[in-house]
Amino acid sequence: MKRLERLDQILRDRRSPVSVEQLMEQMNCSKATVYRRINELKNHYQAPVLQDDENRYYYDKQANFALPGIRFTAEEAQGLLMAADILNKLQGDKLSAPIARIIDSISRLLAEQGITNQKLVQFIPTLVRKPQPAVFLTVLTALQKNKKLQLSYRSRQGQHSERLVSAQHLSYYKNNWYLDAWCHRVDALRLFAMELIEHAAVDPEKAYVLDKQQLREHYANSYGLFAGDAKNHATIRIDLTRAPWVENQIWHSQQKTIRRNQQFVEIEIPYHHSAELISDVLQLGPAAEIIAPEQLRLEIKQALQLNLQQYDSPP
Repeated sequence: MKRLERLDQILRDRRSPVSVEQLMEQMNCSKATVYRRINELKNHYQAPVLQDDENRYYYDKQANFALPGIRFTAEEAQGLLMAADILNKLQGDKLSAPIARIIDSISRLLAEQGITNQKLVQFIPTLVRKPQPAVFLTVLTALQKNKKLQLSYRSRQGQHSERLVSAQHLSYYKNNWYLDAWCHRVDALRLFAMELIEHAAVDPEKAYVLDKQQLREHYANSYGLFAGDAKNHATIRIDLTRAPWVENQIWHSQQKTIRRNQQFVEIEIPYHHSAELISDVLQLGPAAEIIAPEQLRLEIKQALQLNLQQYDSPP
């Protein structure tokens, strides 16, 4: 990182003024260089650099200042790396050229931050289901042009249907793509797995767009992918001797976590549909137990019994 950018970062991150000696140490440079960079910030870029009574430097936090050019936080760099990885996996015959241009732009932005070898960062997808590239592009086009979509859809049970929908947004969840859309056949929000859309066409009619607040509430209130009004709350007891990492795991933005003792923590989560919640709890094995509600305890008990039946007789 260039010393000017390093100085800007130090002043931006500091909550208290910083001395010249501290800047020399952090920037690994001489006192003269520190003063040159400070003057450059103030005089060339009009940065809001102030001094206190002890000649220490700090930024005026009320000023809206940013150095020219693009600089990333760690989270932003991670997001760009993930975006490039997702786009690489999406490429197909009809998407290869435009996606290649986007990936090239992302690579240039990352290179400006010193990230020149993206192969050193590995994303390992699991249980990925890829949508048809042509379908993905059609859905994006409808979203961009605010048009309805005609879909040929095959459910996981193999049932085919023709749908007219108004796409609201795409979701990338647990390595797979989903379309959240208003289905005009049932007049309700529905979730469509992108890989199950066999054909998609842009309809000339303008899409029906739901109120943003209504959408936020629909998707934020319940657990996981299956959104809707949170009709229930699940309480899950976690045995930290078996799964200590779960104590710092975020299940839901509105979860409540109660530490009962050194061994157990209880997590309360709002949910609408139970399927995904049951699946995630089962993955923790004996480290997790659903305490409430009783109906959810019964559902997970039945799921375990069905699993055990698979092993009651030889394969």
